[in-house]
Amino acid sequence: MAASRVASSRRLCARYKFFFYIAVLMLGLQLFLGYSFYNSINITDVERFDGRDHGDRAPRKVSFDIRQDSQADSHGKQPEHRPHPDQDKMVTENGGKGPPDKGHLLPNLTLPSTYKPKCEIRAKEALSAISRATTTACRQQIADISCLTMEGKMYAETLPRLCPLKGNDTGTYFGCYKDNLNDRDLTGTYKELSDNTPHNCMNYCLKAGFRYAGVQYSKECWCGDSYGKHGHSPESLCEGRCSGDSSQKCGGYLTSKIYSTGVGEKKRYQAPLVRAGSTEAENTVRIVFVLTLSGRQVRQVVRLLRNIFHPQHYYFLHIDKRQEFMYRELLPLEKQLSNILVSKTRFSTIWGGASLLQAHLHFMKELLEMPWAWDYYINLSESDYPIKPVKDLTAFLSLYKTYNFLKSHGRDTPRFIQKQGLDQTFYECDSHLWRIGPRKLPGGIRIDGGSDWVCLYRKYVQYLVTTQDELVTGLKQLYKYSLLPAESFFHTVLVNSVYCTKVVDNNLHLTNWRRKQGCKCQHKHVVDWCGCSPNDFKISDLDRLMNYEQKPIFFARKFEPIVNQEIINSLDVYLFGNFQQDMTGLTSYWQNEYHHLDKIAKVKDAYPTFYQSFVRLGVAELSRQSVSCTYRPMKTLEANVFYEADHFHGILVLHQVEEVATGNIITMETHMHPKHHYSILQPKTIIGRLQTLEVGTDFDPKELLFRNYGKLIGPYDDVVLRHVWGAGIEFVISVAWIDPVNVIAASYDVKVLSSGHTGSHKPQLNQPLRPGIWQVKLMYNLQILAETSFLVIPLTVYDGHPISATEIYRAHSGPQGFYASKDFSEFRDVLNVPKQADLETQAAVNAKKVGKDLENWVDSLVPLFWQVQRSCTIEDLSNTCLVLEQCKKTSWSSRSPDPKSDLSSVGAKFAPVR
Repeated sequence: MAASRVASSRRLCARYKFFFYIAVLMLGLQLFLGYSFYNSINITDVERFDGRDHGDRAPRKVSFDIRQDSQADSHGKQPEHRPHPDQDKMVTENGGKGPPDKGHLLPNLTLPSTYKPKCEIRAKEALSAISRATTTACRQQIADISCLTMEGKMYAETLPRLCPLKGNDTGTYFGCYKDNLNDRDLTGTYKELSDNTPHNCMNYCLKAGFRYAGVQYSKECWCGDSYGKHGHSPESLCEGRCSGDSSQKCGGYLTSKIYSTGVGEKKRYQAPLVRAGSTEAENTVRIVFVLTLSGRQVRQVVRLLRNIFHPQHYYFLHIDKRQEFMYRELLPLEKQLSNILVSKTRFSTIWGGASLLQAHLHFMKELLEMPWAWDYYINLSESDYPIKPVKDLTAFLSLYKTYNFLKSHGRDTPRFIQKQGLDQTFYECDSHLWRIGPRKLPGGIRIDGGSDWVCLYRKYVQYLVTTQDELVTGLKQLYKYSLLPAESFFHTVLVNSVYCTKVVDNNLHLTNWRRKQGCKCQHKHVVDWCGCSPNDFKISDLDRLMNYEQKPIFFARKFEPIVNQEIINSLDVYLFGNFQQDMTGLTSYWQNEYHHLDKIAKVKDAYPTFYQSFVRLGVAELSRQSVSCTYRPMKTLEANVFYEADHFHGILVLHQVEEVATGNIITMETHMHPKHHYSILQPKTIIGRLQTLEVGTDFDPKELLFRNYGKLIGPYDDVVLRHVWGAGIEFVISVAWIDPVNVIAASYDVKVLSSGHTGSHKPQLNQPLRPGIWQVKLMYNLQILAETSFLVIPLTVYDGHPISATEIYRAHSGPQGFYASKDFSEFRDVLNVPKQADLETQAAVNAKKVGKDLENWVDSLVPLFWQVQRSCTIEDLSNTCLVLEQCKKTSWSSRSPDPKSDLSSVGAKFAPVR
C-alpha cells in the first residue's frame, strides 16, 4: 500500500514537473526583485567613531531605512567615546557604508509636500532625514543645507594655518625614493585616492598632521614624519600617471615622489605632576569650573562642589533647560557662596549636537565679560569627581600657566575623521541630530580631536570668542554642522593657531572605559548615530584609581552614587579625609524622581499612579495604628528613591494629608518597601547557577541595571527580564511570559553562557499589556525550574492627567489579538497555566472600572508587591493625636541629615570673594 502511494506520487511529479519548474523560476524572480528593491531604498549605514577618550560618547554604525518614522526607537540615555571592539570587521573598503551612492533619487520615495526644496536632493541621508523629520520647518532646513552643500556654499575650501611650527613650504619636492613592502618608507598612514595627485595627497597628509606626503603607483597616498630610509630612486621610475590627473606624475611600483605638507616638527610638551607645597609658583592661578549639569543627582552635584570648592576659584553652573528640579535646587547656592553663579541662559543640549559647542562658546563669552579674574576654564559634569585635592590642581596649573590641556585621539587622524563623522554634514532640529550627507573638509589645515573635557587658558579662550580671523570663523561654520563638535573644535583650532606651541596632550581626566559593556548602541533616538559610553567606577576600581596618585590626573569619570556610592565614600575618606566611616548618612543616598512643581519634565504614567496609591495605603496604615485620628489624602509632592549601602531600600513619597477633625494640612513622608517574588523551584538542577531573576523597564546594558529603579510598570512599557548567573556549563533555557488571565504571551529560548554573567531578555510584546500580576517562568527540558512575578499597574493617570473613560478601556483591555506573532497556548500543559474563564470575565470587568472603583483595584494590587514601612512628618506634631517621628530626626527620610551633600559647612569654613 505504501509502495503504490509512492509510485503514484512519482507519476504525478513527472506529469507536472514542467509547471513545478516554472513556479520555482517565478518565485526566484520575485525574491530577486524584492531583494533588489529593498537594497535600493535602504539608507547607507551611519558610520562609527574611532577615537580614544571622548566625552560621554563613542559613535559606531547603525543603519536607517527611509520608511521608518521618528518613533522607530525610543531607548537610549546620555555620554564618552571609544571605538567599538569589532569596528575593523565592520568597516568595508568604502567606509562601511554599503553600496556606493550613484547620485540618483531613491525610487518610490514620496517626499513631504509641505516644504519647497531649492534643488533636486540626491543624498540618500538627506532624503531619509526629511522623511523622518516631524516639522515642516525642520524638513525645509535640512533641504536647504543639503542644497547648499551640493553647491559647495556651506564650507570654505581652504583655511589658513597660523601655527608658527612650520616645516618646508607646502609642496616642496624632495625627489623619488624607494619603498619596501615589508618596511614602508612613510609609516604614518595610507590611503588609495581615486583622485590622487601630489596636491590632493599633500592635503590628505596635512589633515592627518604628517610632515611628508608620498604619491606612489598612481593612486596610493602615503604619509609620515620621515622618509628616505631605503635611499633615492631614479626619477624615471616615478613617472606613473596620477589617478586624479593623467598629466601629473604619481610615482611607480615601490617608488614614491616625496613632498612637504608644510607641517613642522611635532613638539610634545610634557607636564609632570607637581603638588601643592612641592614648588612655589610666582602667580597662583584662578580657575573657573564650568559645570554642565543634567539629570536629578542634586546631592552628588553638591558633594562635587564641596570637594573642589575654594574661595579663590569660581563656579559657573549651567543646568539643562529641561531640568527644572535641579535648577530650582541649585539656584539658592548663589546666595550661600558669592563665587558660585547659576547661569540664567540655559540650553537644551542633545547628545552629539552642535548645541553643546554653542553653549560652551556662550559660557566663555559670558565669563570674559564678568569681573571674575579667572585664568583657566575647566568643564565638568555631574558624573565627574576629583581624585586629587584642588590645591594640587592649582599648584600644577600655576607651574604650567599659559598651556592648554586637551586629550588628542591618537595617531590615525584619517580613521578618526571617518569614525567621528567629521566628513559628514549633520544638522540639529526637532531635538534631533540629522545626518544629511558627505562633505569635503577644508584644505590647508590639520584636523585634530579627542575628549571634550578640556582645561583651556584664558588667552586662548579669548581668542576663540573674540577673533574674526578666517581660521576660527571658518571652523565655527564647519563645526556648526558636525557631530560631537566639542570633541574636535577646540583641538583643531589650537593645532592650527598661533597657540599651537601651548598644548599638553592631557585633559587631566581618567575615564573608565569597558568596551564590552559600554559599546552598546545608544542615543539613536536623538541622533543618526550609535555610541559608546564609559562605565561607572565601582569599589572594585579603587586600586586602579590609586595607581594614578603620582600622575597628572585630577578628575575621573563616571561616578553615580545610585550605582555605587561606596567608591565615592572611599575617595572622600582615604584621599581627602573629609568624613569619618561612622558619619551620619554616609552610606545613604536619596535621588528625586518626581516633583509636583515640574512642568516640562514628564514621568511615565505608571509612576504617579503608584505614588498616589502609596499615599492612600500610607494614610490607611496610619488610620489602623490610631483609630482616633482620621486623615484624608490630599496631594503628592515628591517621590525619592532611597538606597542604603548601595542597595535599593524603597521609595519615599512626600505628600499632604488633611486632618479631618481640624482641617489642618500635614506634610508627611511615607516609606514604601518592595516585596520580592523570585523563587527557584528545582535548586539541585542547572538552575542552581541562577542568582537573580527580576523584571523591570529602562534597562541600562552598560551598568546592567534598571533605570526605572522601583520597577514601576504600566501597560505601555517595554518590559525586560534581568537574569544573573554564576559560572557553570553552557545551556539554553526557555523563558515564558504569562499575563494575568493565564494567556501565554510569548516564549523564547535564551542562551546561558558558561561564565558568570548578567543577561537581559526583552520580549517583543504587543501593547497595551493587560494590567495585573504577570509571571515569568524558566523551563529546561520541559521542566519549570524558576519563576518570578511582576505587577503591571492599571493607570489612574494618562499623559500626565487623570485618565478618562475612553483611555481607561483602551489601556486596560490588553492588546488587539495576540501579544506576539503567534498563539502559544500549546504550552499550557507544560507551564501548568490552564485556561480559566473566570479570570477572563474578571479582567473584562476590571477594564471598565473608573473613579473610586479603579483606585480600589489599584490599591488591591499594590500591597501584593509593596508594603508600608513607616511614615514621618515634616511638622512637629507632638501636641496632636498622631504620634510620628519628625522626618529630620530619622535616618531614612529624604529630610534626614546628609552632611556629605551639605555646602553650609563649606561656607562657614571659607570667606569667598567675588
